[in-house]
Amino acid sequence: MGMPIKRTIAFVANSGWSVYKFRLNLIKKLLARGFSIYVLTPRDSYTAQFEGLDGLTYIELHHLKSRSISPFEDALLYQELLGHYRALNPELIFHYTIKANIFGALAAARARVPSISVITGLGYTFTGSGLLKAAVKLLYKQALRKSREVWLLNRDDRETLVSEKLVDPAKTFLLPGEGVDPDAFFASPREAGKKECTFLFIGRMIRHKGVYEFVQAAELLRQRGLAVKCQLLGFFDDNPAAIPRRQVEEWNGKKTVDYLGSTDQVAGFIEKADCIVLPSYYGEGMPLSLLEGASMCKALIAARTPGCRDLIEDGVNGYLCRQKDGRDLAEKMEAYYRLPETAKKQMGIEGRNKVLRYYTQDIIAGIYLDKIDSLRGDSLLTMADGDRQTTDRDWEIQD
Repeated sequence: MGMPIKRTIAFVANSGWSVYKFRLNLIKKLLARGFSIYVLTPRDSYTAQFEGLDGLTYIELHHLKSRSISPFEDALLYQELLGHYRALNPELIFHYTIKANIFGALAAARARVPSISVITGLGYTFTGSGLLKAAVKLLYKQALRKSREVWLLNRDDRETLVSEKLVDPAKTFLLPGEGVDPDAFFASPREAGKKECTFLFIGRMIRHKGVYEFVQAAELLRQRGLAVKCQLLGFFDDNPAAIPRRQVEEWNGKKTVDYLGSTDQVAGFIEKADCIVLPSYYGEGMPLSLLEGASMCKALIAARTPGCRDLIEDGVNGYLCRQKDGRDLAEKMEAYYRLPETAKKQMGIEGRNKVLRYYTQDIIAGIYLDKIDSLRGDSLLTMADGDRQTTDRDWEIQD
């Protein structure tokens, strides 16, 4: 009689928040199918939301420090992960975020465990210049060589990695985002007869997200006498490109924009808005704020950047503007403002329809399950027909 086939999968990320926010639905589906799940992250306020799940083992990481650029700390992270992987010996490991993707992939290869690198966006370290960018590219090239597959959330990121010879194109796979819950982010189309337009920016208060361009556009629209509200929703960051709090308070005091603070419960704010704006000019993967806005029947306006241009069909469910161009952003915001009521509403409906076709949490989980089934090479993941809402082939034929 042969040895029983393991059914263990590990998820490794830089925060409990990201597991809770993006992967909990998938993990619950895997648990329901009899898998044992390991989650390895630094402990934070979200860890308690999932660590007690039956069949899930949580392991705290002490050396995964996303802001650190210390080679000593990175060496400790590699050793920490290697020790866990050898002890746990899971069937498959999913890595998320730069540090986990690099040092996790290297540790998994050393432990002889297959791993998947999920790159949810190349980030500002990739779009910048200098020593850090060169180091990240070199480490990526070494680590991605060790991964069984490399998953990306948009075509632009895949093209970047392939063209710079950082990954074998045969290893790459396009995952259409990390999924949105269409019940939590319910349909809330624009009210008939509403006079004012509310434009909502959701994101961290950092320069690369296009905060300054959004504020410039808000000033231009106000100068033109348009009945608009422009709102900022998001937390302050210790990122080198962070917007100073006093700057946001100054904008708020002048009524250029309304700063709404930060929250984990964004649906209520999206419900009151008409259009979600994200003029980010670095790789976004597949921006969750835009997915959540589209799910709630809100029009979208974003810069023509990776991820954003995969989601937005210009003139259909929103508009794309030029990068780092507040004036062009203002033009697109005014274009939405001047649409007839029925066209505004239809733009939002088109966005939700696109989410329901390609981007729900259940669709993304179905793709993961299909891929896991394929990678494991057995039929243990047989699912009910209702779970197979889409496949990677459905995603690939879009253009």
